[in-house]
Amino acid sequence: MGSISLVTNQVTPTGKPSSTQLSFRQMVGEVRWWAPDCPAELMKRWINNSYRRVIDYRLWYGLLCRGQVTVPSVYSTGTATFTLGSPNVTGIGTAWTGAMVNEQIRAGFSTGWYNIQSVQGPGALTLDLPWGNPTVNSVGYQIVQTWVSLGPNIKRVLEMVNQRQGWRMKIDMPQAVGNMYDTWRTTTGWSFMLLSKEPRADGSPQWEIYPAPTFQQVFPFLAYVQPPDMVLDGDFPVTFVRSDIIVIGAIKQALLFRGKASRYYDPQTAAVKEQEFKEELEKMALNDDNQYAKNIIWDYASWPYYEYGSAYMQSHASAPGEY
Repeated sequence: MGSISLVTNQVTPTGKPSSTQLSFRQMVGEVRWWAPDCPAELMKRWINNSYRRVIDYRLWYGLLCRGQVTVPSVYSTGTATFTLGSPNVTGIGTAWTGAMVNEQIRAGFSTGWYNIQSVQGPGALTLDLPWGNPTVNSVGYQIVQTWVSLGPNIKRVLEMVNQRQGWRMKIDMPQAVGNMYDTWRTTTGWSFMLLSKEPRADGSPQWEIYPAPTFQQVFPFLAYVQPPDMVLDGDFPVTFVRSDIIVIGAIKQALLFRGKASRYYDPQTAAVKEQEFKEELEKMALNDDNQYAKNIIWDYASWPYYEYGSAYMQSHASAPGEY
């Protein structure tokens, strides 16, 4: 089974980003100044709701993480029997293990991939869907890791490279692209594209590495993560997300709490705070571009052969006007 390694900049209660002014507890205290009659738990919810608004505004530099997904070599020892209408697959001369759960299997080259839901023993496994093709007995098969999850909190993949073959993967490709050019997924190896897929059963996002890798290799990547809510008093927002903006967004909610029944009800000031929240959020977004520019078209995008990778670029002479 493939493995995932992820390094994030998610801070812990013992670590404070240099760009953050206030801890979670301090933010609650500041909101309380504006509406002392509000329950503390409700203030915490407003602060986290404001935090969500900030996080969802754009893909912030502080949400970047690096990781890698490691895939195994193709497994095709022995033969397998697939039965129409049944999710159960039996093997002869096979040594299937629990490590193959969430890997993909198929018979031949034109049946499409099925996900392995469970492995009962060295010669028995279960698919996540019933086999929908004609029954085949004791045929050759392939087990690979072509569908991958990069982590439970990944929002979007920014970059991925094929480290073994030396090129940048094409990302943000829908399933329609793979289905148009290779419906049967006949091509394997030489992976160059990352196709979006449906989430896994546990809710984690999922992608398809295409073509399916058939030898053990690693795919390093950069991605944006969705940070968890702040819970502990010593929790902080992620790096370069200003806590004062989060507080401003929560103050608006505090000033509207209970309506006219509250002595602190102040819709005019709440409207001012909302406008201030939007203006400061835009300022933070402009500053974020200084950390990691996202809207630049690089010159290499016009190179006619850049997608073939560094090995091709080094071994082929360029024609006049190519660079």
